Amino acid sequence: MKQGKSAQIKKLKHQQQKQQKPGKQKLSPFNYDDFAGFLRARFYLTKKPVYDQKTFEVASFFLDDLLATMVKQNFSDFTADQRVIVNLNEAMQETLVSSSDRDWRYFLLLVPVLFDIQSFLAKEGQVNERYGVQTTKFDLNFWRMIIRTVLSVNYFRSQGQDVAKLMNESSAIDDLQFKFLQQDGDQDDFAIATIAEVFRGTTPVLPELKKATATALPEPLTAAEVTAEESFAQKEVAAFAAASTAGQVTEQERRLLLALHQGLAEKYQAKHEQWTAALIVTFIKQDLLTYWQPEWDALDGLGGEIYRYLLYLKQQDALTFDQAKMEQDLTDSDRYLDVLALNQLLAQLDLDTVETLSHDAAAH
Repeated sequence: MKQGKSAQIKKLKHQQQKQQKPGKQKLSPFNYDDFAGFLRARFYLTKKPVYDQKTFEVASFFLDDLLATMVKQNFSDFTADQRVIVNLNEAMQETLVSSSDRDWRYFLLLVPVLFDIQSFLAKEGQVNERYGVQTTKFDLNFWRMIIRTVLSVNYFRSQGQDVAKLMNESSAIDDLQFKFLQQDGDQDDFAIATIAEVFRGTTPVLPELKKATATALPEPLTAAEVTAEESFAQKEVAAFAAASTAGQVTEQERRLLLALHQGLAEKYQAKHEQWTAALIVTFIKQDLLTYWQPEWDALDGLGGEIYRYLLYLKQQDALTFDQAKMEQDLTDSDRYLDVLALNQLLAQLDLDTVETLSHDAAAH
């Protein structure tokens, strides 16, 4: 589960005091949360003030996925506590290709920040004891071509097509990516209206949640019991926020936790002491957006707040569960919730906004 931004930034300041040039000391055992959390916090501090809020949220998702890809591609070296030279172009391409669960607008908002992200990781790699990067001169047209291809693949995937078979037997993916191309002199831009029309009525294919199989409990709650649950939620969510690091629990996260209580009580007839992982995961997949609407703020890592809240309730003796099993059962649902919220907000963007943000990452 990811740390909140405030906790990451606090750890960053501590690490910066200890950080030396690469190769000056023996590396400590590799810890992914520390490695990724440090870089996420650095990115937050340097890019949050200058990016449009929507662009920053999209960039944060991509950076998070990219860091995971970097480690996955070089797992043996990272876990052997050796300094790793990352092929950044390869990692970026794989990250884009693997993002098949994103709304099409996600990729267009990424375009103006890809160079920044590449530069950020290259610069950090010059002083980071864990990694350096190998990369090539940034070519915007090349990355736009990659994104058009990813969009084409994602479209056919959303139609239930076997993409590997399609690539071997036809030119459909190449044909569609050329359809998404709008040439502007020497620059290869996106035909945004065409992309929007092709994707009209489609939805991104999110990963399957195997635990999302719960049904409502057999005994309906009385109106008084639902009211009591909502009162409990107000009190405990406020106490949870107060007990957390200052600013770590956002207003959006408070609303999410209150929606969890309300939805599980109203739809699944479950008081908090009856919660199970299956109930929570099913609610996230099927009903969350009925009870809660996301905002463009700290979306990446949002789902992990549910598990942290469950731990808090366990410490207060309000819940009883096996901690390791609960964490395992909720693992896929936290990222699912993050992407679900992101896609919901992206789908609400009009074409003029997408056009603007696909060319300009700056805050307005």
